Amino acid sequence: MRSEEDLVRTLRAAADQAKPLPGGLTEAVVARRRGHKKAQWARMALAAAAVVVLAGGTAFALSSGGGQAGPATQVTVTSTTEPVAHVTEAWPEAIAKVPRVASNGWKYRPVAAIGPAEILLAADQSFEKAGRVAVYDMASKATHDLGAVPDPRRGYFVQDWAGDDKHVVWYGETPNNKDIWADIWVMPRTGGEARRLTELTGDQAQIEVLNVTADHVVWSVRKGGVYRIPLTGGEPEKIQGTDDLHLNAWPWAFAFGPGKQSERNQTRLVNLETGDSTDVSLLEGDEGVICNEYKCVGTQDGGMFSQGPQGDSRNLLPEGVSLHTAEERLQDDVINAMGGSKLPLAYDLRTERLVSFGKEGLGYWNLPGILAWDDDAEGVQKCVNNSCTTEEKGGGKELTVVNLKAIRR
Repeated sequence: MRSEEDLVRTLRAAADQAKPLPGGLTEAVVARRRGHKKAQWARMALAAAAVVVLAGGTAFALSSGGGQAGPATQVTVTSTTEPVAHVTEAWPEAIAKVPRVASNGWKYRPVAAIGPAEILLAADQSFEKAGRVAVYDMASKATHDLGAVPDPRRGYFVQDWAGDDKHVVWYGETPNNKDIWADIWVMPRTGGEARRLTELTGDQAQIEVLNVTADHVVWSVRKGGVYRIPLTGGEPEKIQGTDDLHLNAWPWAFAFGPGKQSERNQTRLVNLETGDSTDVSLLEGDEGVICNEYKCVGTQDGGMFSQGPQGDSRNLLPEGVSLHTAEERLQDDVINAMGGSKLPLAYDLRTERLVSFGKEGLGYWNLPGILAWDDDAEGVQKCVNNSCTTEEKGGGKELTVVNLKAIRR
């Protein structure tokens, strides 16, 4: 997982090319740190107008070798110039209005898209302290409570969620403690009592991403390695041949090449169900390349590009757009974009379409499968000792949520 320090460095480098914000961009990012959790509330939206990376007019050469630069072949590179559409026009089928307050007064927080019609919600009794879990049904526009989230330890916080049509799973940690510990829970999709599958220590507990399959919970760890445990219970085991692999979205995993964490490339994709392995075709100078089974994105000479994992369909991303991600994963086909618009932007890698969403100067949720914001809230900037942050004022009744799994192409 790319650390928040790496993200800060990336944003600082981009911001140096543009007009600085009052108080500085990096201070606004650093102000949101809490433990080592990946950020769920993205304040970088307020800086969208200031972060500009020029990308245009460059011709790239495709590679013939997996992970290595091959003989250069000149190709034509295109750049999207279509007008930016608003998300409600681009993807109306993916929009939901989700309540922010549960019947008991706790605040709902979207945590995962578990299908094209359902959004998983945590009901928080305090800031990011989940007490119950619920599902919002986009067809019926109703919220269904599933059950209580146990609180097994002092300082316990759920770190990541996943689900399908039969199960909801999550893992938790005590991030403010020094011990390396985590546990994994499962709950029936129809609701009921949560059941703890296992407690983990050491390397197995350093979970970076969690998924659920038909019969297992699967996860990968920061040092590399993919583990699983049956949904019925038992002992966790490492999946054979995954020592250097990191889970993306089941069944796909990836391996890193050499280099610094913020610059190294994903060089191999593996389907853990079939065992098929694909080397990612790269050019000399490609940096920070991340992939899913369909697309890769990365940087070359300061410009952003996308391509197929085997080097096909290599394109420049729209001029004036810089993509950012808080983790070295490309789990969706839609990525946040920061460019010359005052609104937060998203870029669809499948259709090469740029869309706007949310509101100027206001934070938003950015999670695998989900974008969310409060249309009725306003962003109010507060500055102390030349350090400025933007706080939410007003709103609080409902969130506009984009379920990226519901997008029809």
